[in-house]
Amino acid sequence: MATLAATFNTADKSTPGYYGPPQTALLLLDFHSMLIQKAAGQKALAALEVAAKMRTWAKSHGIQVIHCLIDINAMPFPTCKDADRLAGVVAAMKLSGGEEPAELLEGGGDDVTFTRRPGHVSALKSPGLDNFLQKKGIKSLVLAGLSTSGCVMRTAITASDAEYVVSVISDGCADPVEDVHDMMVGKVFNQRGYVTTAAEFQEGFAKAAGGE
Repeated sequence: MATLAATFNTADKSTPGYYGPPQTALLLLDFHSMLIQKAAGQKALAALEVAAKMRTWAKSHGIQVIHCLIDINAMPFPTCKDADRLAGVVAAMKLSGGEEPAELLEGGGDDVTFTRRPGHVSALKSPGLDNFLQKKGIKSLVLAGLSTSGCVMRTAITASDAEYVVSVISDGCADPVEDVHDMMVGKVFNQRGYVTTAAEFQEGFAKAAGGE
């Protein structure tokens, strides 16, 4: 795993340290209240707390915050495996309100939200998201979300393929199976991107920005 200094190397275009706040975005992935409560494992609430603090920090540094959610008003695409089961989950989410918890919405500001059709797992399948990122000149994506082996993994892979620098906040993610979470953050994500805790990312980013 890369050291913090290597992760935030301001001379290396492949690291998050090369990019300042205007070229960085924090993506909050699938923090639907129902998923937090029922589907994302024992550490979901802890991940939510970390994500909320990351959002506050990002906003204070002028980093774009993007909420990436499932469109609870849409149906899975016809070729989606287990479409009926997924449609049932989405219906339950809609009945429960489908909302994000208040911790991720406090203060408003310039947060934006993109939704994607059920069955599409990567947030980059959300209509308009990639275009938004490109128009804003964003090159570095910081990911926190649910679940580690689902939306976080798929978004990390597709974002890397789309030539974004990808950082995963390990304690801002959770998975129904904790061993799977540990494997993903310990063995998988660092093959194509970077893995840090929230505190490490904030520390490294501040040093790269000259002590900001």
